[in-house]
Amino acid sequence: MEQFNVPPTPENYAVWVCFASDTNPELCESVRHHIQSETTFTPEISSELFEQYFQWSAIQDAILESGGMMSRELGTVRDTLIAAEADTAAYGETLAGATSQLGEAATDPGIKKLVESLVSATAKMQRRSHDLENKLQATSKEVTKLRDNLERVREEAMTDALTGIANRKRFDESLRKARRESETKGTPMSLVLCDIDFFKRFNDTWGHQTGDQIIRFVAGCLTRHAPETHVVARYGGEEFGIVMPGTSPEEAMQIAEKIRRTVESKKLLRKSTNEDLGNITISLGVATFQDNESIESLIERADTHLYRSKTEGRNRTTTDGAVSERGRSAA
Repeated sequence: MEQFNVPPTPENYAVWVCFASDTNPELCESVRHHIQSETTFTPEISSELFEQYFQWSAIQDAILESGGMMSRELGTVRDTLIAAEADTAAYGETLAGATSQLGEAATDPGIKKLVESLVSATAKMQRRSHDLENKLQATSKEVTKLRDNLERVREEAMTDALTGIANRKRFDESLRKARRESETKGTPMSLVLCDIDFFKRFNDTWGHQTGDQIIRFVAGCLTRHAPETHVVARYGGEEFGIVMPGTSPEEAMQIAEKIRRTVESKKLLRKSTNEDLGNITISLGVATFQDNESIESLIERADTHLYRSKTEGRNRTTTDGAVSERGRSAA
């Protein structure tokens, strides 16, 4: 931290202790990337590192886990009380039976009175156990409701409000997870970045509402062709990303081309006036994860391929080994 002039704040200590102990591979890669690119660790970069790898996900996971533990513990207590209530009821019935027999056979009123008091106390304890069980059941329902609400809030925080697909935060999280799985299982993992062609022109000509309509349309096309195991996200503005775990370069290219052709084949009408907006097209870049590659490097390669699709005429897909021709896929 002294070498890179990083201020000794608690947040920065958390980041750099994790880096020094090599306990978070993704964080370590990100810090190494900044070091190799001779980045100055400004307060903004340090804050971004902390928020990305510690703050939100750690708090949410801890809350959800705590809620789950509370639900399980309350369930265990409730089951125990139900069993205890059953035992108490059986014991009360036994005492009641004993009282009846004593009423017929015993002559000592003191013994009968003692047993009757035991029966009364047992019934009272049984009622209290039943009330406690009801209260615990209500509390358990509240905890479950709280966990559901927390999960909903977390889901909303990971979702793009305009399109309903994943946002940049979930994209980053999914990409890190897919990279870990790829390294652990030895399976391929690909990334697609895509951008709407001439989007600014549409926005300037037709207005932001129509621009939003186009963004939602493209998001729908991506979602329609991406398998459930893939994560479709709005990467920023009019740019999208698809995280593709277990997907080879060839498969990623095929999916990207299906999406491109689908978008190209549709004609959009402006919702407010039914005016013809013409054809919308997109450009795509595909990159497949390589051994020991950093997340930043993978994104940079996909972005480079996307840029090449843009500069070579748009409405095409570029990958590590091929560029699709405009209007038809590469062989």
